[in-house]
Amino acid sequence: MPDFEEIESSAGFKDLMKKKKAFLIPTTILFLGLYLLFNIIISYTNLLDAKFIGDISWVWVFAFGLFAMTWILVTVYMKRAAKFDEMAWETLKEFNYDKEENR
Repeated sequence: MPDFEEIESSAGFKDLMKKKKAFLIPTTILFLGLYLLFNIIISYTNLLDAKFIGDISWVWVFAFGLFAMTWILVTVYMKRAAKFDEMAWETLKEFNYDKEENR
């Protein structure tokens, strides 16, 4: 069993956590910010009531944009998570933690 306190203080682990935070914090702020902005705009203003095309207003465009943003963020996160997992295993290898036996 690896010494997790030693791993936590290693350069590889610190680099992993720095990169995860650099990705997750802005992504979370973007997602929550746009989601909350949508609710505020439709509740307290009529900015998005203008017509986009025909009977479709900007509210629908923004709402579908939120769905697209969610799918894009999930896809990007899945690709990044694979890199984060690989970084984690590389860090564990430095401490003789065998990937095949413990995965």
